[in-house]
Amino acid sequence: AETPIEAQETPSPDVIEQNEFLARISGIALNVVSFPKQTVKHAPFSSAYTLLVKDADGKEVSGIPITVSYPASRTDDSIVYDTTVLTTDENGRIEFMPDVPTSSFDEVVSFYPTPVNSNPETVEAARAVSVTAPFKVRTDLVKKSGILYVFDFDEKDRALTNSRYILRDFINSGVRSGNSPIPSPNYLNRNIDALYKATRAIVGDSAGFMVSGSIKFAAPLQRQDNGAYVCTLVADVVCVNMKNGEVLYKTRQTASESGTSQYLAAEACRKKIASQTVHAILYGM
Repeated sequence: AETPIEAQETPSPDVIEQNEFLARISGIALNVVSFPKQTVKHAPFSSAYTLLVKDADGKEVSGIPITVSYPASRTDDSIVYDTTVLTTDENGRIEFMPDVPTSSFDEVVSFYPTPVNSNPETVEAARAVSVTAPFKVRTDLVKKSGILYVFDFDEKDRALTNSRYILRDFINSGVRSGNSPIPSPNYLNRNIDALYKATRAIVGDSAGFMVSGSIKFAAPLQRQDNGAYVCTLVADVVCVNMKNGEVLYKTRQTASESGTSQYLAAEACRKKIASQTVHAILYGM
């Protein structure tokens, strides 16, 4: 007796659509042709992002949907990304012009073929050919002067002085800054509003923002087997709008550095965490 031939199962429309998508993006190349320079918060970017899409033969791919993922808002160091879908023109290009930014960022914008479904295989294949470009927005408050109230602490958790390295890095970044007119660290244990009001009573409208906080040892200095010391510091800072007392940005930064002595390790770490913290403030506040 003849063995019956099993009927081949017809793929579902979803499977056909997925296979067509995977075939279409196989060998595809996305290239960021141009992107704008950094802007400042509440100011538009100078130009759009331009993306070019080519196939495996180097031919421009028209009519392909591209997802653009970009930073849209933030709460302190938590960033929310939005997406939009643009379709390549007859020359295989899309242009993405972001809205005027209302937050500061030092992040990236990502471009990838828009998946036809949410299957992990589809999404992974689309992400595998993604490309990125810088998305940099500096705080607009850098145009105004700042007040620094960030105390360094020693290993015994005693307040020392305002961080000279943070002050230096602000100035080197083109931001006019000075130490708080209140030299006592007592306000660090009080509500930030109390420090704001006390400082505001002294300086009035002369400053645009204030940075308050502390830089403390995360753990005692550790000596390694090679004889070097390792220092780990934690910076907790709050940025306040001197116009109205609004808290603009809060961040916690951690840094580690080594040195041949306890002093050198601590100094290297203070420099590193200052640079890290100032960068976070300029692109987060």
